[in-house]
Amino acid sequence: MRLTLVLLAILAGAVALLLLAGGPQATALAQWAAERQRGFQNAMAGSLQALKAGDPAALATLCFLSASYGFVHALGPGHGKVLLGGAALAGGAGLWRMLWLSLVSALAQSLTAILLVVVGVKLLALTSTEAIGLTEDWLAPASYVAVALIGGMLAFRGGRALLRQLDAKREAHAHHHHHGEDCGCGHSHGPTPAAVAALTSKREMAGLIASIALRPCTGALFLLVIAWRFDIAASGMLAVLAMGLGTALFNGLVVGGGVGLRQLARVAGGAAAGRMQTVSAALQLVTGGAIMALMLAMILGRG
Repeated sequence: MRLTLVLLAILAGAVALLLLAGGPQATALAQWAAERQRGFQNAMAGSLQALKAGDPAALATLCFLSASYGFVHALGPGHGKVLLGGAALAGGAGLWRMLWLSLVSALAQSLTAILLVVVGVKLLALTSTEAIGLTEDWLAPASYVAVALIGGMLAFRGGRALLRQLDAKREAHAHHHHHGEDCGCGHSHGPTPAAVAALTSKREMAGLIASIALRPCTGALFLLVIAWRFDIAASGMLAVLAMGLGTALFNGLVVGGGVGLRQLARVAGGAAAGRMQTVSAALQLVTGGAIMALMLAMILGRG
């Protein structure tokens, strides 16, 4: 009974995530975040002008404003927090590893913006409008597809694990005997805790980081282009990295909540290995499906 309640709570949480991402609450939050972002953008433009004029304190002010912008920007619609939060909830990584992933993915996103401006503006002579168009028209959809694929991978693993556990129960019932993970009977008893934590592999962590980094922030592109025109490109790059730290701070709060919910679900589900594996598999199935649905909504919303 307790396990059933946990599974229902997981499903309810996924539904709440979908409603929050697409309902009126998300619209109001996005509007508030957009207003704050415009304020920070104006202040950042003033700091860039002061920096160009030789104000020694302008760089520190610009970095602080950029970090604040990154934090507020992460409040709005975006795939990074959805993927990281889903991975924290359904994966097997611990809190510190998820925080590290949040930091690295946010800084990688900043580096993508820097690379795009350096290559696009400097080598290909793209205008700022063309560089942003490249991001929105090509990189953003590709990033959404990549995140949806990761969600599909999570859902597939969770569904496969649940099916294996059902098969193991049928076999145990048919043979009228009980056995554990290492009983030597040759039967499959579902995934081991190590298999459930497969999201912690280096290849999958790299895929998660790349899917987030693929779509740089347009605010970072604007800042870099202006800094380039003011001949203070190095200061602009430093500010964009600070922007990434602000984004990482917000995403860190998201993954912290995800890891906490995952631990609560496992405790509520019981300490037995079978129950823990069922809860983990259900988390992967439901969260992966929610990520896929959110990314599909974002792709269709672009039409």
